[in-house]
Amino acid sequence: MAGGRRGGPSWGWGWGWGCCLLLCCGAAGDVQVSMPEVVEAESESTARIECGFSIPGNGSYTHIDWFYVDRGSLVKLLRVAGGEVLEEETSYKGRLSVGEDMALAISKVTPQDTRTFVCQVGAGSQSVGENRTELRVYKVPETPEIEASSAGIPAHSPSTLKIAQCVSENSFPPANITWYKNGEQLQAEENKVKILATLTRKSSGLYTVSSSLLAVVTREDRSSLFHCAVHYWLRGQRLSKASRQVNITVFYPTQHVELHIVPAAALVKEGDDVKLVCEADGNPAPVFSFYKKLPEDWQDVSSLADTSSGVLSLHGVNKSSSGLYRCQILDLDDMMQMEKEVELVVNYIEGVRVQMEPSSPLHEGDSVRLSCSAHSPVDLDFQWRDEKGRKVAEGNQLVLRNLTFETSSNFSCRAVARSVPGLERSKQVAVAVQGKPRIVAISSPLYVRQDEVVNLTCKAIAFPRPSVRWSINGTTHEYVENRHVASNLTVRVSPDLLRAGAMCRVSNTLGVSEKHIQLLDGKTSESKGVIIVAIIVCILLVAVLGSVIYFLHKKGKIPCGRAGKQDIARNTSI
Repeated sequence: MAGGRRGGPSWGWGWGWGCCLLLCCGAAGDVQVSMPEVVEAESESTARIECGFSIPGNGSYTHIDWFYVDRGSLVKLLRVAGGEVLEEETSYKGRLSVGEDMALAISKVTPQDTRTFVCQVGAGSQSVGENRTELRVYKVPETPEIEASSAGIPAHSPSTLKIAQCVSENSFPPANITWYKNGEQLQAEENKVKILATLTRKSSGLYTVSSSLLAVVTREDRSSLFHCAVHYWLRGQRLSKASRQVNITVFYPTQHVELHIVPAAALVKEGDDVKLVCEADGNPAPVFSFYKKLPEDWQDVSSLADTSSGVLSLHGVNKSSSGLYRCQILDLDDMMQMEKEVELVVNYIEGVRVQMEPSSPLHEGDSVRLSCSAHSPVDLDFQWRDEKGRKVAEGNQLVLRNLTFETSSNFSCRAVARSVPGLERSKQVAVAVQGKPRIVAISSPLYVRQDEVVNLTCKAIAFPRPSVRWSINGTTHEYVENRHVASNLTVRVSPDLLRAGAMCRVSNTLGVSEKHIQLLDGKTSESKGVIIVAIIVCILLVAVLGSVIYFLHKKGKIPCGRAGKQDIARNTSI
């Protein structure tokens, strides 16, 4: 990589750009050679060093020699003469070439090639002119690698402790490292910040730069971010590469302890899983212990807790879980004890009961009052629901009037705590209306035919449960649902059955009800049906005839005056 005309700081830690050429200025008639003062090239690239010259009288050169300086002596590299390049046996052989403009190119340069090169131009009897260029080979350092201290660092230590180490490989010339905390550069400060740097030169000539940061930290540094940056010069500019950011572990004693309930204390109810979370702001975390207040002492409940994380777990809490709890911590760093207490209140509903007035057996037509009560530390609302879950009333009382068998049902009182979502309890009560059976449906009258097999049905409602008896023999099937009973009798129709019918008798301990099922001959019903149809047809014919007579009268076809009436009478007498 060819350079320009350069100049800059001393060749140790930074380079700069120059602005002048070194000229070999002799007496009039001498050969003048111009070359850049400095040429920079990246390691493993090709460096190109220009050699410009002028010969008085527009003469031509006879030869051009290239040298490098080694310990103050010139070591010849090659000669250009008569259009040929004659290369010497040196360590550069095979890496050199000369362009048409007589510039020297050196391939695959390394840091060892950092030296001074000399160009001599001979012009026969016009003597020789020369000049020189300093070749500087550079290698951009690799991105620095940072490693934070794996051990915890105690806050406010009396001496500086190692925070992190930073390493950058393969730089030339040697780079330097700086440190930063939260983006601000750190400077060495007595008894607070110390920076130790080391420089290692490899066999390749490249450098490894290492830096260690030592400092005194505070508890606020638990959230601080540290990083390092490597700085180097390139073509007159100061550049840098930054490492990733790291956080360190800071040890500091506990200053505050907090104990709270999850979920919030106002919402805890029976059956909930509750956690008492104890939090301390020290690092490392202290040892946690838990206690519950008894009338005379404190009960150790640490066996229910995770003493390393500070969580006491209570599963399925109830009324007896309420009370004062204490979290006690022991900081192993300074053996200091601290504690915090919290009151756990478990909301509950107990003693739900329903009172029925009157409590004596109920009969159809009676009224009853149901009163619901319960005990709870929070306000309660009461709801009444029937056996199908439908809400029938609100409030702690339910009044049922004019009771019937159909009113009989199971009612439930539900006590609900509005301030504690999900907290509710219920109590069920049976309202049983007693009485003798009441037959509600029978299959009567029933048209049948002799010798036909028919089903007779009798349905009743009663409490206590009644029994059904038939006045005739047959096959019976009974169906019971709540307080309803239905009996089906399968029987063959006989002349006696057709004449007398059947009797359904329903009874329980409170009385008897019975009804007669009338059976009618199907043939008789058919004859009656024919007669009824004939009568209807006759009525329709008379109606049609009347309509025709009325129509003819309106048209004048039928005279209805006095003369007409006489004619009609005369005809009638004849």
